Amino acid sequence: MKSSSTVLDLKNKPLIGMVHLPCLRKCIEHPDVKEEMIESVLCDAGVLMKTGYDGILIENFNDFPFSKYRIEDEILLMMTLVVENVKKEIKLPLGINILRNACEQALTIAHITGSSFIRCNVWEGAYVTDQGIIEGVADGVQRKVRSLKSKVLILADVHVKHASPLGQFSLAEAAKNALNRGKANAIIVSGSETGKLVEKSALSEFVKQSGIYPILGSGLSSDNLNTVFEYISGAIVGSSIKKTDIHSPIDEEKAEILSNKWNDARRTFE
Repeated sequence: MKSSSTVLDLKNKPLIGMVHLPCLRKCIEHPDVKEEMIESVLCDAGVLMKTGYDGILIENFNDFPFSKYRIEDEILLMMTLVVENVKKEIKLPLGINILRNACEQALTIAHITGSSFIRCNVWEGAYVTDQGIIEGVADGVQRKVRSLKSKVLILADVHVKHASPLGQFSLAEAAKNALNRGKANAIIVSGSETGKLVEKSALSEFVKQSGIYPILGSGLSSDNLNTVFEYISGAIVGSSIKKTDIHSPIDEEKAEILSNKWNDARRTFE
C-alpha cells in the first residue's frame, strides 16, 4: 500500500522508515565527502521507497554529542541540503527529527522544504537525559506553526527513550497532555532505548487506559510485528532493517520482508 502522496496519512497506519544521517560535522570539516554522504542517504531512502514504506524520517543520528534545543547553523544548512536532495528523488512523505530536541529548527526545515512531518522527542513535561534536563517545547513550536501558517504534522514522543520523566505523569496522562494541551497530531511510544520494544503488556494497558493508539517509535521487527500491531496506529523502524548494526545501510531484503508483513497485517485489520 505504497503512498502516492507526499503528505503522511496518519489514518492508514503508516510504516515509516528511518534514514540515519552520517555525521554532518565531518561533512562540513571535509567537504569532499559531502557528495558521498548524499549518495548514501539517497540509497537508503530509495530502498524504503522501493520496498513500499509510507514515509521516511530523516535524523541527525550521528551528530553526537547532541545539544538540547538548537544545532549549529552550518549543521542546519547541511541537513536542509540533504532533505532537498531527497525530495528531488523520493516521492514519499518526509519527516525531520533533529536530536536532541531542536524541534523548532526541524519545523523550519520541514516547512521550507515542503516536508510532511517532524518528530519531537520532548514535547510536553520535562525529562532527565544524557544532555541534562530538557523541557517541553510545545509552546514555542506551536507559535512557529502559527506564524508560518504551517501544515507540518507533529509526532510527539511521550516517556521518550534514553530519558526519565520528571514528575508523576503516567504514560496515559503524558499522552493526553501531548495531544490535548500540546496539540500534537499523534504521539509516539518507544522502549527505553534505541531498538528496544515496549512490552506488549504495557502497550495494551496504555491503550486500555487512554483510548489512544500510539505510533510505535522503536523495536519493531518482522518477528514481533504481529504481537503489537493491534495496539498501534503506525510505526517508525530503523534498527531491525539495517544490514548489520544501527550504523550500517538499510538492507533491502529485511526492509521488504517487514513491509510485506506490515501490509498483510494492515489488510487483516481493515
